[in-house]
Amino acid sequence: MLFHVLGPLEVHATSGTRLGGGKPAAVLAALLLRPGTWVGADRLVRAAWPGRVPPASAEANLRTYVWHLRRLLPGHDGGPRIERAAEAYRIRVAPGELDSARAAELRDAARTAACDADRPALLREALELWRGRPFEGVEVDPAELTELEELHLSLREDLGRAQLALGRGADAVATLRAVTADAPLRESAWALLVRALDAAGMRAEALLAYRRAAGALATELGVEPGPALTEARQAVHGGVRRELPRDIRLTGRDDELARLAEPVPVTIVDGMPGAGKTALVVHAAHRLCPAFPDGQLFVSLAGHAPVTERLLRGIGMTDVPADPGEQAALWRSEIAGRRMLIVLDDARGAAQVLPLLPASSGSRTFITTTRRGWHLDGAQRLDLRPLGAKAAAALFAAAAGPRGADPWSAAAVLRACDGLPAALVDAAARLVTRPHWPVQRLAEEIADDPCRVFSGAVRQSIGAVLATLNLPERSAWRALAGLPAEFRAPAGSRAAWEALADRGLLESAGPDRYRSHALVRHVAGCRRAWTPRRAAR
Repeated sequence: MLFHVLGPLEVHATSGTRLGGGKPAAVLAALLLRPGTWVGADRLVRAAWPGRVPPASAEANLRTYVWHLRRLLPGHDGGPRIERAAEAYRIRVAPGELDSARAAELRDAARTAACDADRPALLREALELWRGRPFEGVEVDPAELTELEELHLSLREDLGRAQLALGRGADAVATLRAVTADAPLRESAWALLVRALDAAGMRAEALLAYRRAAGALATELGVEPGPALTEARQAVHGGVRRELPRDIRLTGRDDELARLAEPVPVTIVDGMPGAGKTALVVHAAHRLCPAFPDGQLFVSLAGHAPVTERLLRGIGMTDVPADPGEQAALWRSEIAGRRMLIVLDDARGAAQVLPLLPASSGSRTFITTTRRGWHLDGAQRLDLRPLGAKAAAALFAAAAGPRGADPWSAAAVLRACDGLPAALVDAAARLVTRPHWPVQRLAEEIADDPCRVFSGAVRQSIGAVLATLNLPERSAWRALAGLPAEFRAPAGSRAAWEALADRGLLESAGPDRYRSHALVRHVAGCRRAWTPRRAAR
């Protein structure tokens, strides 16, 4: 090889002589940056006197430098190595004479190699041509070196990709870590590093690499991770979590769905048990999935499991601290910068959900609750009411089939359900499982023993609330059976009635006045009352 530019500039002529520094070297460097291309004399003059005003004799001096180079570098085919035409010069370089051209050829050969196993050797051969900074020892405009720097980075990145393809995750990690250290805004290298760390069994480190890359891109360029980096993170041990329950068709909730589509970070949906809060937010979440590519999480808060630990493991964390405060801090750190949709179902209060809320505005959180006595600053609140008469009839008809579509025969059933979606679903299920019953028979069943008919969704929703009542509150609950739809609370029991209102079993209708749902009164008076196994004290 004759010309070595990937490090200190060296010329190995057939006589064994080598080119020193100075202005001839600067002129040669300018020509070798564009081998085979005509370079104007003015550009060569600027290369010989970089950043300075050239002397009046610059063009004459340039001709002298070219004469000197021609003597040192004879042509390979008998012609001059450096040609002149008008006010431009061109250096002729044969295949295999320029190390940078050879490196590019080896890169292309590796990319088109038929066998994966052949690629690393070709790429290493190319990388071994580097001996330092290109044209070291010659003053060259840094902008002129961009293409060679990109060639070097692409070779190293391709080597990491080849190592990863061959299952050599640890080698790929070492290669790609060096690339991202030298080029922290090179997103393609970060994406490969995330995949390599995962392949090497370092899942937590893979997620950390993603966060570092996303932070660098946001800070330096003001952009979010692109598809390659996002997909690499999603691929880390199972990819994106998509935990939403099965979607169902909703009736009569268009206004509420429009509210949930508004770009508000946190929305609290409250309402009485059985109003369809979970079904509403799950349906809305399914519609919004494309806007939250980093995952959708669904968490029931009704139990006593360590929720924050479950969330952290859900996004790929294996080393979860035992301290709840550290878990909450780690959770906020892990989801910062992500676009996630989180459903927190059946929340008891602010203290339970605050540690789980993302700190950034890129994510959305839907919270359902039957408890009305709490709120979160900045959250949107949606009070989910029972369905209107038309929507209730449509839901019952859709769930019960043709027998439920006759408004006259279904009227008694619809009155008993009073627009509560859980009751309508239970009543329709009772009818569907008894194909020979007329709707009138179902209405008689409800009148005789509503607890038998509403033993599915209604019992699950109302029964869960009843299990949280203490003895005075349960006494107030049973008293509802003998009270009108709207009543004034008896003296001395204000706290118990307020507790029922806070849990969605009553609505406030004024000072010390309350309003109850028809079904709540029915169930409260059931002769086979739902006695909770465990009541709060």
